Amino acid sequence: MTNPIPSVIASAHYEPSGAGGALRVAGRLDSAGITATWPALCVAMSSARRGSLTIDASDVTYCDGSGIGILAGLVGAWRSAGGTASIAGLQSDLARLVEVAADAKVPEAPRSVGFVASCGESAIATTKTLVDLVNFIGRVLVILVEALVRPRSIRWSDTLRTFLKAGVLALPVVSLLCFLIGAIIAFQTIGPMSQYGAKLQVAQVVGVAVIRELGPLITAIVLAGRSGSAFAAEIGTMRVTQEIDALSTFGLDPVRFLVVPRMLAAMFAMPLLSTFGDLMGVAGGFSVLMANGFTLGQYVDQLQISLTPSDFLQGLAKSVVFAILVGGTGCYCGLRTKEGPGAVGDSTTRSVVAGIVLIIAADAVLGAVFHVVGI
Repeated sequence: MTNPIPSVIASAHYEPSGAGGALRVAGRLDSAGITATWPALCVAMSSARRGSLTIDASDVTYCDGSGIGILAGLVGAWRSAGGTASIAGLQSDLARLVEVAADAKVPEAPRSVGFVASCGESAIATTKTLVDLVNFIGRVLVILVEALVRPRSIRWSDTLRTFLKAGVLALPVVSLLCFLIGAIIAFQTIGPMSQYGAKLQVAQVVGVAVIRELGPLITAIVLAGRSGSAFAAEIGTMRVTQEIDALSTFGLDPVRFLVVPRMLAAMFAMPLLSTFGDLMGVAGGFSVLMANGFTLGQYVDQLQISLTPSDFLQGLAKSVVFAILVGGTGCYCGLRTKEGPGAVGDSTTRSVVAGIVLIIAADAVLGAVFHVVGI
């Protein structure tokens, strides 16, 4: 059995010379050596003259992260006090690490902001966001108008690919949710309606609720959580990896190249998904009534009594508006992604939350408008 190599404890002493001095360090600069020589190092530094300091490390036999940290701390502290410090005799690669660590800036503590200043900063940030949002909407509208005149200016291959992911692949989720929503409405209303002998009118409730409101609404929420977040994540990742900057450098408009195809795909997919969701919601309501002894003919008759073409068109118009909100919000949040490891996640979260809030708000406004108009 061989004996381990003995550790040479580090030592440090200061030698004044001229306008400065030299701090000579020797031995092993590891955690054990630095701990043992720390008192001597403090005494040497306290007696050092202000001015130039040379740390002579030619007799250092070993230096790890602890040694680099202590040398960088000495150099940085000396320079912060107004003096000049340099490393001599250390291996070139270790000396570079010491210089990099010594010149690293210590993060500043967050400053305290008063209430008035906080309100002012929030107002400025909100104003910038609104200006940026108006600019974004204007660019999208201009490109969409150009697409009507010159359809070949749009990347239809990207639009079709996004339509496949946002529309076709979302059919199972939309179908399941709308079917369950229709069944739940029927379950919740058949009891109270049966007290008045109006079980069959449950079909009217399901039809109006699903086709006017819940079909487009549930589909839009699914689209916001599934596709809107994907838009924000994709474009946000391109922002973090500077791919969007590269597109601008090559003269390609990111809005035309990335945003418009995704918004068009959402606008094409949403009405179709909403229509399919309406059918599944109505089918969900019929499954409950069928279990209670009603036939398909009776169910369809009640739907024809309660529904008009304007009800279906109302839901279709809502779905188009929801698609614009979802696609625009996801792409806008993606373009505003900041730097950092969590920036893409933050953009995705903002797109989903903002998309759902805008969907609910738009549904309330459109419902009030349709009521006033009399549709």
